[in-house]
Amino acid sequence: MVKAENILAGFLGRLLDDRFFADVQITRAFPRTVKPTVLKNTVIAVGIQEIHIDDASIGGDVKTGFFSVFADIFVPFSDESATPEKFVFRICRDTADFRIVSVRVSEIKTNSTAGCYVMRAVFTFHNEIVFGGNGDE
Repeated sequence: MVKAENILAGFLGRLLDDRFFADVQITRAFPRTVKPTVLKNTVIAVGIQEIHIDDASIGGDVKTGFFSVFADIFVPFSDESATPEKFVFRICRDTADFRIVSVRVSEIKTNSTAGCYVMRAVFTFHNEIVFGGNGDE
């Protein structure tokens, strides 16, 4: 079971707790803007892409559904040892107990302004989802 309001925080927490990502800037995603900045380190920006819920029981308050979290992965051209796929596989490992049902990745693109490779990965999970808590939340 997962609380809807904790989906993104839980996902981010798993990545931030993994020493593999120690040299990676991990952040919540914001709308992209053009900045003349060349990346020095890998950046992973995550956000919620979609939540779809249904009733799981007749006459009950049990909601199950799918939620999708995207990770935009930016790997600098200068980092010859890193590939976007390497980060996708590690994210899968770190979040496997969220009950992954699919992973979709975009084709790798280049961003010459930022000096990096860019890939979007979308992780879809299936779980029981609850909203809110004790009335005062």
